[in-house]
Amino acid sequence: EIMPSLVGSEMCIRDRIYMNTKDFKTRSETIHRAAPCPANHWIIGLDIGYSAIKGMSPNKIYSVPAYARKIPADRVRLNEPSETDIYYKAENGDIWVVGSLAYNELSASDVIDSEQELFGRKRYYSDMFRVISDTGIAIGLMGNDKGNSKGKKLTIQTGLPPKYLKADQNDLKEVLSGHHHFSLRIGRAPWQQFDFVVDSKDIFVMPQPLGALVSALVGKDGKQLATAAKIFSKNTIVFDPGFGTCDDYLVDHGSVVDENTFPDFGMREVFSRTCKKIQDTYGVSLQIPDLQNLLETGEIRILDRKHMKRSNESFRTLLEDASREVCNETIEKLKSTHNYFADIDYIVATGGTYDAWSEQFNNVFRYMDGLQIIPGNINDPDLSNIYSNVRGYYYQRVNQIR
Repeated sequence: EIMPSLVGSEMCIRDRIYMNTKDFKTRSETIHRAAPCPANHWIIGLDIGYSAIKGMSPNKIYSVPAYARKIPADRVRLNEPSETDIYYKAENGDIWVVGSLAYNELSASDVIDSEQELFGRKRYYSDMFRVISDTGIAIGLMGNDKGNSKGKKLTIQTGLPPKYLKADQNDLKEVLSGHHHFSLRIGRAPWQQFDFVVDSKDIFVMPQPLGALVSALVGKDGKQLATAAKIFSKNTIVFDPGFGTCDDYLVDHGSVVDENTFPDFGMREVFSRTCKKIQDTYGVSLQIPDLQNLLETGEIRILDRKHMKRSNESFRTLLEDASREVCNETIEKLKSTHNYFADIDYIVATGGTYDAWSEQFNNVFRYMDGLQIIPGNINDPDLSNIYSNVRGYYYQRVNQIR
């Protein structure tokens, strides 16, 4: 076996899977770790998702919530910045806050960004997308004790959902290429100026689920493992439920034979339904960005103006219900798409949404003899599964240059 089977475990069989709402909050972190890279090259694997920008470079792996807001240049903050606070200064002097700090700005402003700008397919030319993509590249370029990018050739490997790859890759490459001039400040560090050019021929775009497949087939040195031959000799589905879409990729004996992108199955739909359930239960109207701040505690504040009463109420079970509903609908869609998995030998499952669904998802296949579910981070288990795609992007480009 490639790994101990993840199906058939009694611990997966539950009527209700209790969740910690904090686990649903988009991660903000930087992990310093060395990765192999060809000499004189600096490769950045970049996943600009709807919920987070994930990146991997030769000296780190990182995640930043994919959200930014412009703020007044003379904004005064009384509190000390946290290590995850990110400020971006554009060439024209505009100041933006990025990531978790941008979500905090929602409490200080009545202006809510349109969902199309946040989650729309054609967001590439928005100011927000420029800011978050610049931030993702800049963090990848920053030096640390594991190495620095000075004097090295920059190459970016990214990905898109299979359904959108042909239509959107030129737009994505156009936005990421060209001259970039801006400054970034993270935490208490001083402002750092960035001035660099990315040639479009040094930007590569691959199908998103292929990143997870590559990640599941290579070791920490980026080289393909012997177990890859077993997977390539069978029928494998890459299951990649993300924030905005759910993608799957069918590999039949080493050849890609089918690609699917389902726009209505993902964490965005879970959050949208949770907001509706909160509205129906507590009469409080929320948008998805508002929910991010509340996931830390899993509680919503209820105000009774008439009686001057205020209380905090948990919405955990509402989130659980929404997550279970969307997961079930996703599974039903996959069953009909893949003939109830009759001929499938392996499922490579990736991403934070899969991690949230893993017990419920795996339980469905507990009686499918010979079918194995393989997490995308199987060969790097200390690394969260949220990085499986971007890890695959990185090593795909490393091996192409090799």
